[in-house]
Amino acid sequence: MRTPGALRRSAEFRRVLRGGRKAGTNGVVVYALPTQASPPQQENHPRSRVGLVVRAPNRAVVRNRIKRRIHAAFIACGPAAGYDVVIRADERAETMPFTVLTGALGKALAVCGVPTRQRGARR
Repeated sequence: MRTPGALRRSAEFRRVLRGGRKAGTNGVVVYALPTQASPPQQENHPRSRVGLVVRAPNRAVVRNRIKRRIHAAFIACGPAAGYDVVIRADERAETMPFTVLTGALGKALAVCGVPTRQRGARR
């Protein structure tokens, strides 16, 4: 089953990588670009769209584990709607504690100009 609102095509990735703002932290680099969709398309995708690029050893189990962790951290950050985000991660993201990973991703998103709200944070 496909994830709704995910970046899928190489042209979408290229547009974000070339035109988006970039911020990097330990093991994670984030590229973000405001969505250029027309209003009817934005209604179909009310969330920010995300694409993942994982550079890891040639083991599918490790790559997929990193993808799951990054996607969960992205959801935990609660990014605002209206952005296309590409997250590039390496093998360090597998062993990093989840709270550290979520904090690093939230900081990188903030540097790129994507408003976030950390879920579980005290208000």
